[in-house]
Amino acid sequence: MVWTAFVESELSRTLMVTVRCRDITFENITAILWDKDGTLADSHQFLRQLAEARSQTLAHQFPNIRVPLMAAFGCADGQYDPAGLMAVGTRYENEIAAATYIAAQGKPWAEAVSLAQLAFVESDRSFTRKADFTPPFPEIPLLLRKGQQQGLQQVVLSGDTTDNIADFLSRYNLHQAVDSWAGSEAPPVKPDPQMVWTACEQLDILPDNCLVIGDSEVDHQLASRSGCRGFISVTWGGSPAISGADAVLEQPQQCQIGILNSNLEKEA
Repeated sequence: MVWTAFVESELSRTLMVTVRCRDITFENITAILWDKDGTLADSHQFLRQLAEARSQTLAHQFPNIRVPLMAAFGCADGQYDPAGLMAVGTRYENEIAAATYIAAQGKPWAEAVSLAQLAFVESDRSFTRKADFTPPFPEIPLLLRKGQQQGLQQVVLSGDTTDNIADFLSRYNLHQAVDSWAGSEAPPVKPDPQMVWTACEQLDILPDNCLVIGDSEVDHQLASRSGCRGFISVTWGGSPAISGADAVLEQPQQCQIGILNSNLEKEA
């Protein structure tokens, strides 16, 4: 990819920040690219309940589908897998999983997809506003505002929809601390590196000056494929530490943000 949007005169005005994650320090950082569900938002209980509602709705028509579908969602035996399909998959990917089990009941594929989509719409009515059920983790608002105060640019890249991201930020008064956000209702979706490249072009920054912070292997892949400086794995939502992460955070307060230098051009 040719980074025609990035010219040296623009980069020289970019505020550089140091980000310290426990004992690991990243210098000359211009932006953090945040995951939402499981990283910014405490969404695990909500997603488990949503998986149950969707599976139960389909079970009214196909009684044998509930148990295997819940397992496919990553919610078997009343447990919730933070690395499972419900946690890291897009809505479309979850619909396709449900349609696969419907097709196994003898339905044609096109009809199976339609039935899955209708069931998702019906069950989702029980949760009129996702943001109400997925508050930010404690200390996350403070951390985002700290980043804003230090001049760090912040982006939210999520497997959720763009509208849901915007509603979450608005609901908890976080939108002023975030410069850009994008969901996965249409390509590119995580871990497609184009998500990062598009955000970087919009903000006139380079991936090499960005960190990705998230709770899943998909976030790790997003950072690696896009050429970001590093990937920070977070476990405060119950997700396991991701192997190969450049740093691991157990609590938001373990991430410290401060100005390193500012190569602002001098006025003539």
